[in-house]
Amino acid sequence: MKLTDLLYVPQLDLLTPQTLFRIQAARARVGTVKRGHILLPPSHLMFGRFDLLGLPVGYFAESPETAAFESLFRREADSVSLAVLAKRSLLCVQSTHSLRLLDLRPHTQSWPVLQSLRFAHTQALAAEAFGEGFAGIVYRSAQQYGMDCYALFGDALGFLKASWRKPLLEPGTGNLHKVVVAAQMGSQVMLTP
Repeated sequence: MKLTDLLYVPQLDLLTPQTLFRIQAARARVGTVKRGHILLPPSHLMFGRFDLLGLPVGYFAESPETAAFESLFRREADSVSLAVLAKRSLLCVQSTHSLRLLDLRPHTQSWPVLQSLRFAHTQALAAEAFGEGFAGIVYRSAQQYGMDCYALFGDALGFLKASWRKPLLEPGTGNLHKVVVAAQMGSQVMLTP
């Protein structure tokens, strides 16, 4: 998929201070790419919808619940382990600089590939958008109807400031964060040990 395949190429200026959320590993592991408090998988894995080879891409959502649906309580999931939840946290960040993003939301209905699992197409589009100077992409969530998600490329991650970070499973008590409870209820995905 190429930018020229789209009838028009809208942009969105992500203004300051925009609040975004992500579910991420609670601690860095070997190979983790760190951008302040943002912990990302190695950039050569190419597991994400808009990943770029050799450049970190951070995925964010407009709400904590959308972040939970996108990362853990996906529609193809049958269960989510409490052990996995214990290793994850909810991160809230705010933008500190205006960022120019490719806005794919108007194309969602005409281009189902934008929400499919055929990532080679969307990764090619992301590479072209990056080459055209976009700092990232705003797109519709494939997991929660009507909600927006953001993929921010490389240096754009430096324009995000962490506001807070909370564990999804409270150490010691085992209490679930309210975002986990809401996502589990909405998705009806089972929790397992």
